[in-house]
Amino acid sequence: MSFGVIFLILAVGFLGLITVPKLLKKPPVVEPDLKPVRGDELAIWPFAPMPIMTDTEVIFFNKLKNALPEYHIFVQVQLSRIIEANSDETSERSFWFNRICRQSVDYVIVDVDAQTTLVAIELDDWTHSSKARQKADDKKDKALASAGIAMVRFHAERMPSADMLRYELMQVIESY
Repeated sequence: MSFGVIFLILAVGFLGLITVPKLLKKPPVVEPDLKPVRGDELAIWPFAPMPIMTDTEVIFFNKLKNALPEYHIFVQVQLSRIIEANSDETSERSFWFNRICRQSVDYVIVDVDAQTTLVAIELDDWTHSSKARQKADDKKDKALASAGIAMVRFHAERMPSADMLRYELMQVIESY
């Protein structure tokens, strides 16, 4: 074979090594432009801190701490953090999640393992007397009961002592 033929074969092979990977390379993915959302352009958003509990809820929280020092007490807990739909179907889980996702309970008593919810507590005040609020409360109670979590309600104006709280809540914890 002549030197020219060998050179030509090597040149074509070399060009192939350079060109083929470029031809096989996928074009870059161009993401669509996201529409701006009102407020994104602001350096600081108009938020201010607020208390996690009302004054009445703080008083009740302190009574709970005294009544049940051996347990963990969490406040303002979203239902979706303590219960979930037990369906295998994604659409069913989404449906039931949407039924509870914006609801919360005032307090959750959790065992020392920090994972086992023992009882949920609501401190009801005058706002719980409306028909709409009672319907929402019924839905919350039903969801928790379905998951095997007891719900105990206390009225803010008739707040029990720490001793009475302990007695009533231990009855529930031990029997549920």
